[in-house]
Amino acid sequence: MRAAEELFKKSGFRGVTMEAVARDAAVSKATLYSRFRNKDELFLAVCSRMAELTSRAFGDALTAQGQAVDQRALSAILAKHRLTFTLVRTSPHAEDLFTHKAQLAGDLFERADNALLTQLAAVLAEDSALRPSAPQLARALLFASGELAARSTTMTELESELEAFVTVHLAGARALARATPTTGRGPTPT
Repeated sequence: MRAAEELFKKSGFRGVTMEAVARDAAVSKATLYSRFRNKDELFLAVCSRMAELTSRAFGDALTAQGQAVDQRALSAILAKHRLTFTLVRTSPHAEDLFTHKAQLAGDLFERADNALLTQLAAVLAEDSALRPSAPQLARALLFASGELAARSTTMTELESELEAFVTVHLAGARALARATPTTGRGPTPT
């Protein structure tokens, strides 16, 4: 898996052959083909591993002991995007990899994102001010942070952008919650 992951990162989906993976993994082609019928299956397995690593890092950040809700949410968002940045975005073939990810593993990542959303919404709901909008807030944080992360060219920029985004978004959600009457009809006009 590691050999395939590195080759996909280095050469892109189109540039990888099963023969090259077998060579870099120091296994015979027959051994590789006994586990994966073709390159699509191998790529899907690499994507599955990436989704698993991301889910684990995200979940670990959300369950960190002794941290406030905001810090856990920020840490989880950062964990998700740091991995994507390191494993994919630093590749000169990132666009090719994301295209094939969407074609071959779109459902896999959609299910993974849905699980992340559920976890994040549950943590946000621990804060009484955020509880009423926790599911919407979780979606905004997860999906909008992806757009910011995609535009980052360095890890430092990614971390700075995401920290500012999450901090401001959570503070804004709390301010709106304080300004909104409990009837749920929106802010009181001034």
